[in-house]
Amino acid sequence: MKPLIVILLISISLTSILCRDGVPFDYLMFTTIYPVAVCRADDDSVPESCEIPDRTPQWSIHGLWPNFENGSYPQNCHGTPKHFDENLIKSIEDRLIKIWPNLYPKKTIQSFWKHEYDKHGTCAQSEKLFESELAYFTEVMKVFDSIDVAGALKSIGPSDKNIGGIDLKNALAGVLEGKSFEFNCLRDKKTKQYLLGDIRICLNKDLTLRDCPGHHVDSHLNRVSRFERSTRRGQRGQPPLPSFQPCPAEFIYLPLESADAPSSSFFGNIWNAIKNIGH
Repeated sequence: MKPLIVILLISISLTSILCRDGVPFDYLMFTTIYPVAVCRADDDSVPESCEIPDRTPQWSIHGLWPNFENGSYPQNCHGTPKHFDENLIKSIEDRLIKIWPNLYPKKTIQSFWKHEYDKHGTCAQSEKLFESELAYFTEVMKVFDSIDVAGALKSIGPSDKNIGGIDLKNALAGVLEGKSFEFNCLRDKKTKQYLLGDIRICLNKDLTLRDCPGHHVDSHLNRVSRFERSTRRGQRGQPPLPSFQPCPAEFIYLPLESADAPSSSFFGNIWNAIKNIGH
């Protein structure tokens, strides 16, 4: 009987592991993006490819990603549900629309949330804090609310002046409790400037701050651009949108009005004409 008991226990353990949602991971990376820079860089590559919705905050959410210490990460895990279900987040959807917007007008806002949940949210479900789709999105919003990136960066911009990594680190030292973080830039095709595009903050599984391991792996940098490129599938002959890359020694924290500077929309021209009357 003993061998049968051992086999039964092993079977129960394996079933428990196989049926568990998510996968074990080491830490989480919270990424917030700067829509002004994203839309400037994208529109200067592909006109009218990017649009900042009304009510979007100065910095908005991109996602919260389970990671391994070696720089790799799990993706598209077994979750409940396995694929994004908008009905499960109806109670928080109004807030999500504001702080977790989709900047690509040819795609629905739900497509961005689906991408993030299916690829990353399902993997986080190994932790009780993220045991459901609603819990995942709720906790990500809590992280966003608890880390005031825009407020911390007021000491260095936005402005047209060049800044460096040390300026960014000093500005964020207080809100991040001195923990190391990652940041990336986008290169503007027209001006050749490097624009601060995102900030990536590392968290323990209980969402307390921790140092980032310091890996600058291509797969990490291209997570945003992968989704951006997916918005352009089937559009032959059009160039790809810019990819995030490590910032050089000097870069720009672009002024807020700059996102619309290259625009030559019909209503924009009318508004400019009205403003110039009498001048």
